[in-house]
Amino acid sequence: MNYDKALKIRVKALPPDHPDIAQIYNNIGVVQWNKGKYDLALMNYDKALNIRVKALPPDHPDIASTYRNIGLVHEATRTWQSALEYHNKAAAIRRKSLATAHPQMVTTESDIRRVKAQLK
Repeated sequence: MNYDKALKIRVKALPPDHPDIAQIYNNIGVVQWNKGKYDLALMNYDKALNIRVKALPPDHPDIASTYRNIGLVHEATRTWQSALEYHNKAAAIRRKSLATAHPQMVTTESDIRRVKAQLK
């Protein structure tokens, strides 16, 4: 999918803080992260997060996912303290709505353990 084209269409059709626009920014961030373009990934995740915190309830799972994605960028760039901060933010949201054994919660706790191991 051409995310840049999708973004242009949605920006024209929707209000600037619409969650669908945040989703496109998030998807662009994922593509950039997979390409190793961490600065661009972080820029797009930040745009997604800024929209999501305005448009969604504070404990919305999409906000947790964005925090996790930002944490993964910080892991890739070896900025461990920032990675831990964002993984903890994701965990705080997920703990409120997910069971301990839920796959997303298991992944989030694994993220935190992995980063803490790097900080030792």
